[in-house]
Amino acid sequence: MAGEEARIPPALAEQMLRLPGHSVVLRLPDQKRVSVKHQDASTVDDSTIVIKMLAAGVCGTDLAILSGARPGQAEILGHEGVGVVAYAPQNCGLSKGTRLIINPVHQKDPHIVIGHSRDGIFREWFCLAAADADEGGFLVSCPRDCLVGDLELALAEPVASALYSLELIREKRTAASLLIRGSGTMGILTAKLWSVLTGRDAILVSKSEAHARWLREHTHWPANVHICWTATLPGLLGERVSSDLKAAILCCSREDAPEGLGLLLDTVQDGATINLMAGFPADYRESRLGDVPLDGLRWNNIRGVNSAPPTAVVDRRGGKTVYLVGHRGTAEHHVLHAVDLLSRGVISLADVPHRPLTLDELPGAVAEMLSSNAGRAVMWVKAMVAFSQRGWGEFFADC
Repeated sequence: MAGEEARIPPALAEQMLRLPGHSVVLRLPDQKRVSVKHQDASTVDDSTIVIKMLAAGVCGTDLAILSGARPGQAEILGHEGVGVVAYAPQNCGLSKGTRLIINPVHQKDPHIVIGHSRDGIFREWFCLAAADADEGGFLVSCPRDCLVGDLELALAEPVASALYSLELIREKRTAASLLIRGSGTMGILTAKLWSVLTGRDAILVSKSEAHARWLREHTHWPANVHICWTATLPGLLGERVSSDLKAAILCCSREDAPEGLGLLLDTVQDGATINLMAGFPADYRESRLGDVPLDGLRWNNIRGVNSAPPTAVVDRRGGKTVYLVGHRGTAEHHVLHAVDLLSRGVISLADVPHRPLTLDELPGAVAEMLSSNAGRAVMWVKAMVAFSQRGWGEFFADC
């Protein structure tokens, strides 16, 4: 590195910032595991926004990329997080010391996603060219009066995604009960937010009897949120909320998405709206729905910028018409709404069974979550990384 710096012309060197050595979680050559590596000190030019990461969440998408269930080119994963501006170029609209929430999907080109197609935030320092950050809309400034802690604030992006999903559902179904297939972080968030925002019932369906029982026992639920597993869903519906079941969300893993969609199609009423938060392979077709490109429907609503109404399809098995909708990314106003809900305690990290981690502990936790024994061993659904703040005060002071 010293030799490279010696070759930098003096005039250019004055426009460079020296980034301290720091820890990075990198994918290993088999692309299925991650490991903490030390990255040597380096330089970046002064048109770069330098962010010291404060906290990050591990998303199901991170796990899906590592398992091979979905593609991802990034060598550094992670897209849910909060950091603080250590350096920002003049006239970029950001100030040193501002907390930022990462909004990972590019607002103009949704193929570009931090942590998927570009290296993500599982590292102590995260840098973006100011022009790139502006064009992509990747950074949302947290209000200065926000008192939400860093780890809690890292939940803002998934809460924003849940809000976007519910917004798309509520445009058509404000008075319906909500059926949710998927009992991970997004299922929990959408169930609790639906119960608060609409006052209506939410039914959370897990594929596992043990997981459904554990969720009931270890998480506080509003009275109008009902937890069950697939085998007990018919009995629950017969007893409680079958008359207005016209809203549903699919937010299970990509591997379980075909089965989950089938359950929703079998259960919802004619005219129901189903939000496809779960992804499907690009070439997947559900025979019951004809030649509908299910994953493509999610591209109809991008970060609140591009939008389209739900797509009407006929279920060939039962003859009912359902309306399918989905989205990619979230708008800035969704993120700020999420910050407001977190600030007021309407939703909180305590609502999601989670495990706080250091960056050094992240690889082991990811391996545990990917393990076939995870259902019995892991007593949490969300891993949250709190970054060390060592060794960055001098950089902050010099910028």
